Amino acid sequence: MPPRKGIVKSGNAGNSSKSGKEPTASGQTPEASEEKSLFPPGSKWPSSLLQERCQKNGWEKPIIDTRKHANGWSFIITLSRINKKTSEKESVRLEPHPPYFCPSPLHARHWGATYGLHRFCNGLQLNRVLPRGPAEYWNDLAAEHKQVPEHMKWMYEADPFAARKQVNERQARAAEKHAQKTVESSSGNTRKSNLPVTSEFSQAPEVRMAAALRDQVEEAVKQGLAMYSRGVKGSEPLVIPANDVQNVMQQLIRLGFNSQNARSAIEFLSKPSPIADKLLDALPERFLPSVNSSNPFITGTHSGSDDLKARWTAERAIKEAGWPVYVVKELTADARYTDDWDLLMAALGKKLIGDDSPTSKDTTSDGECFQIDTEEAEAFGGHFEGAHHLAMPMFSASATLHVMVSSDGSYPCRTFSPMYITGQSIPAYLRLHLLSCLLLAVQDSDFLGDGEGFCTAAMRCLEAAWAEIEDNGPPDISDVLKNVLPVRPSTPPPEILASTTATEKNQSKSGKRTRRKDTRSNEQIKADFDKICQNEKYREILSGRQKLPSFTVKAQFLNLLESNQVVVVVGETGCGKTTQLPQFILDAMIESHQGSSASILVTQPRRLSAIGVASRVSTERLDDGSVGYAIRGENSHSMNTKLLFCTTGIVLRRLSLGDKLEDVSHIVVDEVHERSVDSDFLLLELKELLKHHSRLKVVLIYLEDFIQELDYRPSAGKKTTNKSQEDALSSQGLDEKTISAIQTITRSEQCRLPAALVSHVVATSHKRGGILIFLPGVQEIRQCMDILLGTLDRNDTEILPLHANLSSAEQMRVFAKTSKWKVIAATNVAETSITIDDVIYVVDAGKVKEVQYDSEANFSKIAAARQRRGRAGRTQPGTCYKIYTRKQEENMAKYSVPEILRVPLENISLAVKVTREDVDQYLARALSPPNVNALDTAWSILGELGAVTEQGKLTSLGRHISMLPIDLRLAKMLILGTIFRCLSPILTITACLSSKPLFFSPIDKREEANQARLRFMMGNSDLLTDMNAYDECLRVPDCIGGKPIRVDLEQNFISTATVREISTLRRDYLGPLAAIGFIPLNSTPNSPDLNVNSSNENLLKSIILGGLWPRSAIKFDKVQGGTVQRENTAKEFKFFDLREGRVFLHPSSVLFGHASWKSAKAMTTKMFLRDATEVPIWAILLFGGPVSINHVGGGLKISTRDSHIVLKSWPRIGILVNHIRELLEAKLQQCVEDGAMLNEGDNSPVIAAILALLTNDGMSGR
Repeated sequence: MPPRKGIVKSGNAGNSSKSGKEPTASGQTPEASEEKSLFPPGSKWPSSLLQERCQKNGWEKPIIDTRKHANGWSFIITLSRINKKTSEKESVRLEPHPPYFCPSPLHARHWGATYGLHRFCNGLQLNRVLPRGPAEYWNDLAAEHKQVPEHMKWMYEADPFAARKQVNERQARAAEKHAQKTVESSSGNTRKSNLPVTSEFSQAPEVRMAAALRDQVEEAVKQGLAMYSRGVKGSEPLVIPANDVQNVMQQLIRLGFNSQNARSAIEFLSKPSPIADKLLDALPERFLPSVNSSNPFITGTHSGSDDLKARWTAERAIKEAGWPVYVVKELTADARYTDDWDLLMAALGKKLIGDDSPTSKDTTSDGECFQIDTEEAEAFGGHFEGAHHLAMPMFSASATLHVMVSSDGSYPCRTFSPMYITGQSIPAYLRLHLLSCLLLAVQDSDFLGDGEGFCTAAMRCLEAAWAEIEDNGPPDISDVLKNVLPVRPSTPPPEILASTTATEKNQSKSGKRTRRKDTRSNEQIKADFDKICQNEKYREILSGRQKLPSFTVKAQFLNLLESNQVVVVVGETGCGKTTQLPQFILDAMIESHQGSSASILVTQPRRLSAIGVASRVSTERLDDGSVGYAIRGENSHSMNTKLLFCTTGIVLRRLSLGDKLEDVSHIVVDEVHERSVDSDFLLLELKELLKHHSRLKVVLIYLEDFIQELDYRPSAGKKTTNKSQEDALSSQGLDEKTISAIQTITRSEQCRLPAALVSHVVATSHKRGGILIFLPGVQEIRQCMDILLGTLDRNDTEILPLHANLSSAEQMRVFAKTSKWKVIAATNVAETSITIDDVIYVVDAGKVKEVQYDSEANFSKIAAARQRRGRAGRTQPGTCYKIYTRKQEENMAKYSVPEILRVPLENISLAVKVTREDVDQYLARALSPPNVNALDTAWSILGELGAVTEQGKLTSLGRHISMLPIDLRLAKMLILGTIFRCLSPILTITACLSSKPLFFSPIDKREEANQARLRFMMGNSDLLTDMNAYDECLRVPDCIGGKPIRVDLEQNFISTATVREISTLRRDYLGPLAAIGFIPLNSTPNSPDLNVNSSNENLLKSIILGGLWPRSAIKFDKVQGGTVQRENTAKEFKFFDLREGRVFLHPSSVLFGHASWKSAKAMTTKMFLRDATEVPIWAILLFGGPVSINHVGGGLKISTRDSHIVLKSWPRIGILVNHIRELLEAKLQQCVEDGAMLNEGDNSPVIAAILALLTNDGMSGR
């Protein structure tokens, strides 16, 4: 076999001990013989020397390519290395310009190696070690090097990789400047442009939109604007001042828009940015400036099954002849037009002018056919591009008329004229306009003038039409294409389902209530009351009531109330303030024959207290129907009700809907000292209401001595150390062992010590009764109950929970009589306005869960301790056990910090905004005005959530959010989940965000716990993973009850308590949605109509982003080529939150090791991301912050108050995004105005378009 060409062997060739091919007769291979004849023996070959230098520098083996030319052989050297920082391969090509030719490939290799050596080793005198030929070439290269100009000196740097990188960067900057000059010169103005062209979008993630989706979105925008025209902002055009017209026109031309299009837009809008938006939105792509071209974006794909000829024919008609895509695709679906270009052009021409007659080459019925005179055509500069294809240029425009001519002379004729017009500088719709003028003229019997041929008549017609355009401007594009626009099926209006609350909403807007009034007269009411007073049971109850301290001041209270509009009552716990004062008022009105006008509202801070007090007062009045209650989602009253106990929120709800409480005679506000947000709001509202409602009387009930504290402003808590506590105990004479025991009690577990104390009371007490335990939260209640169930005799003990998450029926169980020991584990809901008759023991753990509390000890305040103490012995002597030291009690604040000063203010601000225009001014009148900076922060958050506009106006979304009594972010997620019909998973996700972690992670089994969680991983999201795990739990029968199932869950490190809590929260969140009429009242979380899109992962991620925005962090890490994304571990990435700066992904996240996360945060020594979710780009566009468009730079910015996310995008995409977002807001506005809910399904083009964009992140699913 002859030797392989282009192979160079080193000087060690042939020294191998391995057997090889037989040598030639001379003992040498031909190739070795050739090499030895090329250089003298012992010479250092250039190729070997190049390889040695590369190896010394730590580079890859050089590659020398040789190429054959007519003049000889040239060479190209490729050097490469591995970048140790990025692990990426870098390469540079070295070749002389012009090429250096050698007589053979072997010469080219060695002379090429010499050239490569000189490029980066020119500081060494390698010519001394090179053989004679390459040494001479080295000297020639050295002479050229001395004369090289400044801008080419980079070619001789010792590090060719760094030099090439600098050159690439310099060339990129030069290209950027050139692009800017091109934009400036497009207007014909030589002045320097003020429009910056930056590279900020060059490395940004790219937004993509498939052509099919773009058509769907544009059609949805058109239909949406017609459906929701009232709710779309900016629908009224602004008028531009006359003196600014010229300046705006120049800016638009500088952007590259046609002057005529710009002039038309100026007549509609005023400022350059919205004008550019209108032009980009309204103009077809062919008429847009090159900077706004959509070429970089996905326009279509083809498969191998496509008909190549059909595709080629369609593309020719679209690109060359300028026909719209949809009309070409419509016709080419018929194979007749695909196979016959002439027939296709004639058919398109007929559609253009509105001729519905069949297209056929059979022209026998038409006697007049136009003969083409070749000399006449040549006189107009025409020529035949094919045997039957005539092309004639126009004189006054850079356009060419193409006429298809039959071989037998049967066409062109009046009924069959296959023609089209080309011209790169003329927009397609203008060429179609010229063609339509010609086609209409051809059908006219007077088309040919005296002595005219077809070519002369056609040119005359086209020149006249072009002159009309130049004189009067181009025609409207809709007029040109009116006959070829696609006929789309009319979309029926969305079905409006009247909700069960629609009537109530409409009535609420007028401020009227529909509660039935008492039809009895004052005398009848008095007679009924006298009859009750004669009842022996009532007298017995009244005798007991008269022993309460409140009865001693009854006359004084009624006298003050008669002469004053507002009365403040203070009293100790258990004096009868809550139960007796309202009855005093009612009894006095009945006795004075005013019973028919009596309507007394008594507000309570909690649902349990409203129901409990109403039940007790009703019992004291023998259940005569005069007492009722009303809480969210539940009420019990009749037309005879005079005393209505309700939560504070119920009264605020009536006031927010415009109810002036004209039918209310008295309002009793209980537990004002708690300083909840609702009670502070109610005081402000009542203060305004009293100015116009002179008949209304207000009674405020405080805890004793709280009036003296109204001027109190809480200060920062004092930090106490263990050392100071030890000193204080030592000063009291306590020994070290006792001090240690006290500190152990202080740090004892929150559940075991109360449980042990209860066991002690049950074992040692001789009097059986109820035991009320105060614990911080639901989790502690469950743990304590588990301990008690294991230590107490179940046959002799009844253990009950009491907290706000229970239903009313479950809460009322604590009031039931029993012969057993009754142990009630409660949160602070049992502190106020509750009397459990058989409770004679109270165990106070001294702790409470609040948004803000004593940061060192987490202890409750003295006022709460006094309230808890008062729960024991309210109807008989009792005992209170306090599980904390006197020192700790001394450190407690005397009263709780007002809630308005310790909670986030976005909920408060939104609630005020619904009824008041100026939130700051309104809250400044509160008893404890919040900090101004806190208000500004809250207002900014409302803007980021989309609840208010930049101008401070309440949005429709904000109005819906304000109706839900939960956190604003969760409320937004629930509303979006309802609109997009994926309610069940969103209920689960919001419940997970509101509860403790679903997965627990023991310290000694942390890796096992992480692996268990990964088994449920879904959608690159912690929240979707938790949702999936919860759904799997529900698929197991009796997943919460049975012990074996509980063991199975715990083996998967899933908390059964959290599963129960999530289930409860799902029900709790569903109720308000039905109450405001957003979903049907009989809905369940899994109703099919509400979960059509529940399996759409991208939709769920987008809704999560919409609720948690702008809690986002982003990091992109791509290789230099931009085609491969490198797989890294989490610690190799740096994440930067939009607000907090650098953050770190928590190791427990299922996304540990991924490249892009948006999530909530947890602060320890570092800022960690938890509940992370990887979201699609379109989620940020549709549910993130405001989208601004850079028309010149070709990008979008999604902004927050502190930062922004940059995306590379065609500006038209940004305009469509803003349209879709406005239409979604308009849909919500319509829902508010109509007081009904929309059954959003396939009939909603806006919702369908959003779903299509999110499902595949802007790409077509087909």
